[in-house]
Amino acid sequence: MRQRKQETFFGGTLILMGSGILVKLIGAFFSIPLANLYGADGNDIFISAYYVYTAMYVISSAGLPVAVSKMVAERRALGRLQEVRRIARVSMGAFVLLGAALSGAMLAFSGPICRLIGSSCREALLAVAPTVFFTCVVSAVRGYYQGMANMVPTAVSQIIEALGKLIFGLGLAYYLMGQGCALERVVAGAIGGVTLGTALSALYAVLYALRDPARRGKAPGADPSCRPAGALLRELIRLAAPITVGASVFIVSAMIDNFMVKLRLQEGCLMTDAAAGYTYGAYGYAVKLFNLPLTLVVSIGVSLLPAISAALAVKDRRRTLSLVESAFRLTGILAFPCAFGLAAIPGPILELLFSKQPEACAQAAPLLAALAPSVFFAAMVSVSNPVLQAMGRARLPVISMAAGAAVKAVCNYALVGIPEIGVLGAPIATGVCYLAMMLLNFRHIRRQGAAFSLARSFGKPLLAGLGMGVFVRLIWAPVQTLTGPGRAGALLAVLIVVGLAALFYLLLLAALRAMPREDVVMLPGGEKLAKILKIR
Repeated sequence: MRQRKQETFFGGTLILMGSGILVKLIGAFFSIPLANLYGADGNDIFISAYYVYTAMYVISSAGLPVAVSKMVAERRALGRLQEVRRIARVSMGAFVLLGAALSGAMLAFSGPICRLIGSSCREALLAVAPTVFFTCVVSAVRGYYQGMANMVPTAVSQIIEALGKLIFGLGLAYYLMGQGCALERVVAGAIGGVTLGTALSALYAVLYALRDPARRGKAPGADPSCRPAGALLRELIRLAAPITVGASVFIVSAMIDNFMVKLRLQEGCLMTDAAAGYTYGAYGYAVKLFNLPLTLVVSIGVSLLPAISAALAVKDRRRTLSLVESAFRLTGILAFPCAFGLAAIPGPILELLFSKQPEACAQAAPLLAALAPSVFFAAMVSVSNPVLQAMGRARLPVISMAAGAAVKAVCNYALVGIPEIGVLGAPIATGVCYLAMMLLNFRHIRRQGAAFSLARSFGKPLLAGLGMGVFVRLIWAPVQTLTGPGRAGALLAVLIVVGLAALFYLLLLAALRAMPREDVVMLPGGEKLAKILKIR
């Protein structure tokens, strides 16, 4: 049974990782041409509108899917199938009402919001407002199936959303730019693709649920212990509230960060409003690359929460600790090469992706290098939060996130206003913020009795990642000389270096025995992989 549950966790994680990679590739085909199309000024408008949308999205659906997933996983582990189906119906009703209310509020107050944050993003806000409603519908279905350890609806709906965003958003942006429309309207067209993509994703999710025979009708036999809908709704709100508050604290902090960085650039570094906006837009390029690796890690947390909830429901503490250690180890193995790789050659990666914005890339390169260590810290936060939530300690991540947001605000205010530091203070503040959150979460987890070993989880992946980073620095110049100048040469150089670095990293992991055999054999084809790598 323990091995089967581990396989479920790893299988779900791999499904979401695969979809996450595909979604990010599609997203790159969406965001990179857009950034080249409308430049750093347009990127500033896009970021401002997207932060407001994300705030509404977090309020509506950050905590509720997690709560649904936890409740469904616990009842499923205890065999209470009738209550599982009632949870699905209650959550869908709550999500639809909340999504409609928040989308309406976003449409009604778009003007005052834009004036508050000092951005000309009203048209973009109007275009993206309906997305909150569709996202709520999708989240209800995703939460249910994640609790059932079925990650397929989540993965497919994410891919549909990304494809819709790419086709409609990119198409509208290029069409409007060709018609000579203002930059604000071009950005609105681009972000409108997010709405259309999410609408298609919601349609798929609803049809999937309607066609699922396991969701229809009543469970065999009456279950007198099945709690009424009102009690389940109260439990849902009780579980979701602290998660939502914590996520809201952090996204509101990000919005303040957006406003504060530009304000401090003007006050301390004596920049004009336009120059501060351009600089922050260039920083947004670095943030885009910083966020790419986190998609893989988020999939670990999504799969981990129902797995730990189920283990705790049947009081299997040993399996709980095993899942925690495996998740942290896998997260480290994924995060370290990304962090060291971005730190090793930030400029070439940015120039390859945003070739039409050389000045913005030059500004963003040192910012990306400064952000790179935060990939690991943020990855640990993304996984440790679901661990605490599954343990029934959802308020503890709220404390960590509030502390991290406060640290970030103070660091931003203090550092960005120093002319010698300027916008470089923003990635430094981000790193300090995530480090504080990670350390607090680790402390909370240990206090819950899951005393995992930091050295066993992260020591060997850290050495392998460091070795890979040094390897990348050493081979970059010779490879670049070999491939020659120009965009084609740069593309070939990056592809060669990434491929060699990945191979070198895998060899280092095998040489250091960084992943125990019990983790490897849980992967598809894990037995053969363990034999090839000679892992015993």
